[in-house]
Amino acid sequence: REIGSIVRSLGCFPTEAELHELLPKVNVEEEELTGYVHLEKFLPVMTKVLLDRSYRPIPEDVLLHAFEALDENKRGYITKEELVRYLTEE
Repeated sequence: REIGSIVRSLGCFPTEAELHELLPKVNVEEEELTGYVHLEKFLPVMTKVLLDRSYRPIPEDVLLHAFEALDENKRGYITKEELVRYLTEE
């Protein structure tokens, strides 16, 4: 269920269709998807994805827009404390 979050946290931004293609690769021996991904199956698949740069990175303008949205006072930056708060509380 959280495979998209895990993959995105590694800097990859696959489409939903690409995620659905990835699921069977990490559940190689499973007849049906169980909802769990075993690390020993995930690591080789994700290592190949990262080395091959299979998925596009997030576009720079999207990332900039996200930070601009967090910069409520329009200062052109957010403080370390603000970033920590957003990442841990929001």
